[in-house]
Amino acid sequence: MKPLERLKSLLNSGAAQPLARSWAVERTIDGHLEKLEQQLRNGANAYVPQDLQEEAVQRFWASKRIDSFRDAQLVSHGIALPVGAKRLRLIEDRERFPVLLDSVDEYLPAPRQFRRCYQGLLKGYFAYDYERNDVPKVGAENWHTLRGYLAKRSGNVLHGERNPQWTQTLQQHVTLFGLTPCERYGPALLAGNSHEVDDLREVLGISDGSWFMRKLFLAQVQAGVKKPDAQFLETLYRLLELLQTNEVIRNEGLILVLNRFAQLRPPQLAIPLRDAAVAWWGNPWLDTNAMWKHKDLAPEAKAMVTEWLKLEFITAFFTLLAEENTGDDRRLRFWERYVNTISDIRFALGSEAQSNTSPDFQKLRKKMAGLVVPLSDNVRTNNAFIMRMGPLVVVEFSGYSNACYGYDARRELPFRYDMPVVMPVDGKNSLKHSKRELYLRHQDGVHGYERWEDRFEEELATNFGVKPKKSAAPPLVLKRPATLPATSSPGAKVAGPTASPPSTAAPARPAASGAGRSSVGQTVGNWRTTPYSRASLSLFAAQFGLSIDDLSAQNGNLWVRTDDSHLGINEVLLRWGFEYKNAKKGWWHKGR
Repeated sequence: MKPLERLKSLLNSGAAQPLARSWAVERTIDGHLEKLEQQLRNGANAYVPQDLQEEAVQRFWASKRIDSFRDAQLVSHGIALPVGAKRLRLIEDRERFPVLLDSVDEYLPAPRQFRRCYQGLLKGYFAYDYERNDVPKVGAENWHTLRGYLAKRSGNVLHGERNPQWTQTLQQHVTLFGLTPCERYGPALLAGNSHEVDDLREVLGISDGSWFMRKLFLAQVQAGVKKPDAQFLETLYRLLELLQTNEVIRNEGLILVLNRFAQLRPPQLAIPLRDAAVAWWGNPWLDTNAMWKHKDLAPEAKAMVTEWLKLEFITAFFTLLAEENTGDDRRLRFWERYVNTISDIRFALGSEAQSNTSPDFQKLRKKMAGLVVPLSDNVRTNNAFIMRMGPLVVVEFSGYSNACYGYDARRELPFRYDMPVVMPVDGKNSLKHSKRELYLRHQDGVHGYERWEDRFEEELATNFGVKPKKSAAPPLVLKRPATLPATSSPGAKVAGPTASPPSTAAPARPAASGAGRSSVGQTVGNWRTTPYSRASLSLFAAQFGLSIDDLSAQNGNLWVRTDDSHLGINEVLLRWGFEYKNAKKGWWHKGR
């Protein structure tokens, strides 16, 4: 019901009641009068029926001329409306659209009439999404012409002292017609303040489906990446939440975040950013994943995520897929140093790893998509890790007793990735072949080398020119803030991002009772001063091979499955508020 019709109905209803009606009725009518007056000030009287718009646009389409002010107003409101059997839009017509703007200009001497036409053009400006893939070139060109027209004529909507609210608001927001129409609103929205945007949308009638909303969300990302390093890191998780719940801006926004993160010095590792990038774009070194080739993505940003993912794969293999000696992480630490020399990684997975339904395995297999070849072997738990480093292909096996094999990549390899591989020496498509160039066992005190790592390193450097990454401080692990302020979401109908970004710590496997007393005590290091968080616990568990049972989602408790024989681990868990339960051989925390 139109406001005037509603007022008439209310007045009739009031007149029909006894003269001694209650003050509540009068206050109700007064409230409607005040609301009506506000709507009139805001320009709500500009409602134009859609059927009349369609009729006027069709007349103009046929005649190519505007014969009256009424038609000028109706056609201005209908520029983005699809009409006729072919669903044509006036803004997408190269010949007729300029004629309309010229016709509207004829009403410049009559400000009240001009601004009614201008208001229609303004609504079309926000309604027409010029960046959609199916928008014809002429439509985008006419939209840009319209933007320039509205900017140039914005002052002409004012006349005298009494003007609708929207005309006054427009003067305060002429940046809406600039190259970055939402940039000014980004910082406030990121800080959780949407009052200005909410008022603007209400007064100008900007709908939830407008391109303006997409730009608003992107403006928050742009505001975040412009902050100094420390403040940018504080907002990173909120930016990921924005991108996770807004697929339309996800690619553009992720490019901004990755490029900005790659500029940080010293380097840092953000596990949620790594997992989000891989979940949304796939593996960065596979040619089939096109977004990693985007022209706006900085090469150093791609290299950063590539190194992160390779580090995760190395960690995952030696903590989840391999059978290391008790408390021994030497293979993991050795190959971590070579991460920047690795150009390709493949996994040969046995039947156990292929069929395991645990969350750790499922997440890992998803990230490994395109990199896995089946391993056919009688031992279901056997797996292999294949790395290409310069002219060398290295194969490490899950069983610690297996030697490391190396093949010259400049020659034909004895195995292929398009069919299952096997392990018997010289078998068909075997990872173990007598044509090997390297055969190195993980044994100390062999061939004059005190440690097997020293022999490996010399063999790789001397025979293949493969050298480890230069010694440098390890990347800092970015921690999620304990609490996050609510992400701003302008407009009642646009739900704010609430889901957490993908965040998967390195998978862990259970540690044997009494494992690694000395090594754990020596390497616990900075964990003694690290504040508790769920993400920190996952990383801690991954480093020391601990298993976590998190039953908090079912109103249960959080368990770390290991005994109390690890002095360093005991110290950290006690400081984090865990209690050891001897009967269940585990560390318990309520409500975490």
